[in-house]
Amino acid sequence: MPTYLADYESELERLGLQSFTKAYPSSVLIVTAVGGFLAGNSTRSGTMTVVSTEEVQATALAGRVFLVAKGKNSRPGPVTIGRTADNDLVIPEYSISTRHCILALVDGEYRLTDLGGVNGTLVNEVRLAPLKPCVVRGGDTLRLGRFTLMFHLARGFGEFLRQRLEAEQQPAEGDKKRG
Repeated sequence: MPTYLADYESELERLGLQSFTKAYPSSVLIVTAVGGFLAGNSTRSGTMTVVSTEEVQATALAGRVFLVAKGKNSRPGPVTIGRTADNDLVIPEYSISTRHCILALVDGEYRLTDLGGVNGTLVNEVRLAPLKPCVVRGGDTLRLGRFTLMFHLARGFGEFLRQRLEAEQQPAEGDKKRG
């Protein structure tokens, strides 16, 4: 099973869009950035220097793709997201609460609910009220602790990857003028 965005891009190239969509039918969360301010740290500014294994581990999560799916032995219900192994989707980092939020498919739409942790949950830079569900759509940006993640519905993930690959194959503007 692929783990990082580049792995999924390789799979798309290998399988083609239609077969990829059948092989990977889950919605996903992609870690797009690590950083930001945490509760109680709003006075910090400047460049961050990586000095601990915690920072290295957090950076290693950049580009990671998490499937939005129930764990193998989980109870029925919403997908739980948090830092401990008893969650369906585990982001092992201190800025993520033990049980940070839940993501539920209700009447054909995904609803994200913050569970009231210290660092909160943001959708498209808007802080969610604890325990109040918010509809999330493909392409929405979520912020959990220090992590920014992009949400993609299963049917849009392959198309997102295809567009990324096409953009990488486009010659840069400077290269066009020189050629």
